[in-house]
Amino acid sequence: MSLNRYRLKRKIEQLKAYQGRHSSFTTIYIPPSKNLTDVISFVKTELAGAENIKSKANRKNVSDNLTAILSELTKITQLPENGIAFFFGIKEEGGTNEEIREIIVPPSPISQFVYLCGREFVTEELETMTQPKSLVVIVLIEGGKVTIGYLRGKHMELVRDEDFYIIGKTRAGGQSAKRYLRIREEKMLEFFKHVGRLLGELLLDNLDNVDAIVLGGNTIRCQEFLEKGDLDYRLREKVAETIIPVSVIDETGLFQAMKEASRVLRETEIYAERQTWDGFMGDLLKGLNTVTYGKKEVMDALRQGRVDTIMVSEDLADQMDELYEETANYGSQLLVFSNQTESGAQLKAFGGMAARLRW
Repeated sequence: MSLNRYRLKRKIEQLKAYQGRHSSFTTIYIPPSKNLTDVISFVKTELAGAENIKSKANRKNVSDNLTAILSELTKITQLPENGIAFFFGIKEEGGTNEEIREIIVPPSPISQFVYLCGREFVTEELETMTQPKSLVVIVLIEGGKVTIGYLRGKHMELVRDEDFYIIGKTRAGGQSAKRYLRIREEKMLEFFKHVGRLLGELLLDNLDNVDAIVLGGNTIRCQEFLEKGDLDYRLREKVAETIIPVSVIDETGLFQAMKEASRVLRETEIYAERQTWDGFMGDLLKGLNTVTYGKKEVMDALRQGRVDTIMVSEDLADQMDELYEETANYGSQLLVFSNQTESGAQLKAFGGMAARLRW
């Protein structure tokens, strides 16, 4: 799981753990499309209306929360790119009141305006942002034909459907047959490189949103493409191991592949986790100095600016709040490994923390 999503997941757990009374908790989600002036006017109206709440305790809680939110809104000149969410409340414990003042600028755009008062915070909108983006790119390949689709959840979008001329096979013998074969092979190589460039143009600028790339169609041609298509290494790391045989290379074929892709990629984050761990183990077994493991060793390397990617087990990540800030400061990537996976269990055996280094 990525750093931003993991941090948001932990914050949601904290918010859900809070329990109030009656209307002591106020939740407001403000989408980026909302006009800030309109939002301020809305909060002022609700604040005035709070005077009509019969219960003195509820009236005070709602008024205090809205007043504090209004104060924060008047400090900003425009809404953040993804909007903003307020979780303000009064927690009563042991006869004393504790103010909760959580302001979250989410990693993805807020979809709709929400204002609710109750005994707990409303976190559903944020919870959807912690789920995998589930963009799976399906690429169907046959000799001279490529079809590309984006699979998001259960929705398939046709992105490309192209024919690339490949000279046909000939029955002629001798030198003529060899020449045709050579020309055909050259054209096939051009086709593979064309597909590689096409995927680069489509995906490299938005690679973080791609969970996986699944190849399908003619399994032999797909394998040849991986060997000869000059596919960018960043895209290659996203390619699933299983190639799906599909007889029809068109939009219909995408829907055929869609069912199998869902099975192959039961959990794309587990696949990405495995890929990262295999890369680490490969370098370690080769005796390369581009890897390290153990909490002290990794943190020392991080503070020297040497770390490219940190792998940390879920239970250890829960204990290391400072790790998030330090990782961001040094421009390193942080991946939190699940306790339920094979690679997560192997990482635990290495002290729960490992890293791939820049040098």
